[in-house]
Amino acid sequence: MEEDLWLPQMTDLTENQRLNLTISGFVLKKLTFWAKIHGKPPTTFAGQLLSTTVEANRDLINEQMQELARLEGVSIQELEKRWNEE
Repeated sequence: MEEDLWLPQMTDLTENQRLNLTISGFVLKKLTFWAKIHGKPPTTFAGQLLSTTVEANRDLINEQMQELARLEGVSIQELEKRWNEE
């Protein structure tokens, strides 16, 4: 598996992190029902869905970062550094 190109330096990657999201009431209601089907709270289920999606798209994310860095004429490390500082 290809090595991750972007690893935030501002957090401990071995610990879970919190992320505040905004979704529509409709999506929240459907997420809640879907989570109940799986016997989980909606926030836990949403976190698992998001984590799974990011993991499944890791190679695509890395490819897109490489392309963006190339288009901007910077190295991947420079792109990561800039994003980490934002």
